Order: sequence, then structure tokens, then C-alpha cells
Amino acid sequence: MDTLFISDLHLSPERPEKLELFRRLLRGPARKADAVYILGDLFEEFWAGNDDSTPPAAEIVDELKQLTAAGIPCAFLRGNRELALDAGFGALTGCRVLPDPSVIELDGTRILIMHGDRLCTRDWSYQWFRAAMETAAVRGLYLAFPRALRTMLAHGLRPLMVRSMKTKAPEIVDADHGAISAALRAHAVTELIHGHTHRPSVHEFTLDGAPARRIVLGDWYGDPLMLVCSGPHRRLMRVEEYVAEAT
Repeated sequence: MDTLFISDLHLSPERPEKLELFRRLLRGPARKADAVYILGDLFEEFWAGNDDSTPPAAEIVDELKQLTAAGIPCAFLRGNRELALDAGFGALTGCRVLPDPSVIELDGTRILIMHGDRLCTRDWSYQWFRAAMETAAVRGLYLAFPRALRTMLAHGLRPLMVRSMKTKAPEIVDADHGAISAALRAHAVTELIHGHTHRPSVHEFTLDGAPARRIVLGDWYGDPLMLVCSGPHRRLMRVEEYVAEAT
């Protein structure tokens, strides 16, 4: 069976066709998978808390709950849209909420998985923002706000971040090779899977004299791509094609 990796879905009511594709994936071939890994940015809007009722949050949570109730292991790793998400999301969905980064074992191989934003070390302003959001004091204060205020703040962050990204050079918001190498060395692995940059590709390179591989997942804004792992084989596939093959 396959192990599936997806990220950067950015699901929202404005793109109902992507929400329907997500539903078809989870109700279709994902039900036959060994496991499903979601590497962040599942939502378009920033996560306002486990009581977030902004559509389509409840629908997405329900789809994940149905998947895990069917016995399919699903792991979730927070993206930059879910910095306020905590372990309570696991209780809502049945998913394992993993720290970023995490090391998993796939077909006997240890693999590092990340959302990918931590690798964009040249984007100093964003790294400062993420570090602040991950402090217990800031997260605690944010989650203590009434839901209406949290929702207003969360929905206000996205246009600010979009405008900020447009002013930055492409190399600033891409993964830094030094950060990639450092992450692989720190976790004693030679394979990395991540999203965030919206630049899907399979990069083969040499690290300390040994072959290494970095697989970047695709985003779901345009033509969604996912990673399908079957034993030692890795395939970046169009989600539509993978769903169609299974029907």
C-alpha cells in the first residue's frame, strides 16, 4: 500500500473544487493507504483555535475524523497557517499532531519531515514572527482572547502576509541550502520531505559524500501535486490522476 504526503492545500470556500478534491482523496484512495501525512497549511485562513467555526473548518475536521475512524493513520504537522494549532486538534480529528520537524520511518528508512518555513532562514522578518508565535506567552495570550477576536486577528494576518511576500525577492522566501544541510545533519538522515515553498521538485544531491534527497511537495492553488511512496519508490503525482487511478 501507499503512504501519502500532501501539504499547502489552503482550503477555503473560494475554491470549492479543491475542497471537493480533498474529500474525494480522503474518501477514496486514502482509505487504502498505509498512512497519510499532512505537512501544514491545510487551511487558507490562519487557524483561530480549536473552536474555530469559520467555513470550511468544520467540514475539513469532519473529513479527517471519518478517515481516522476508518482506521487510517493520519499525521498532521503545523504549517505557518496553523501556528496557533495545538494537540487539541488531534482530539477533534483523530490525527497525530507532530512537532516540526519530525523524523519518521518509511520502508526501513528514516526520513525528516517539515512544513518547510523553518528552512527559509533568509526571511528574517517571518522567522521572527514564527518564533514569537511559538512562545508560550504569546500563544497563551492569543488563545485566551474571545473566539470572535481571535477570528478577526487570524483573518487579518493573511492579507498582511500576502502583501509582505510580494515585496520579497524569490530567493528570500525559498529554502536555504545551508539550512537544508544543517537539518539533515542534525537528525542524521539523508532524505527530507517538505512543503511551504510551492516549488514542487525532487532534488538529488550529495551531503558529506553521501547521496541525499529533498522532495518538495506542491501547493493546491493551481494543479495540486502529492507525494506517493510505495516501498522505496517516490512519485510526485497530480492529485486528480491519483484519485482517478483508484476509481
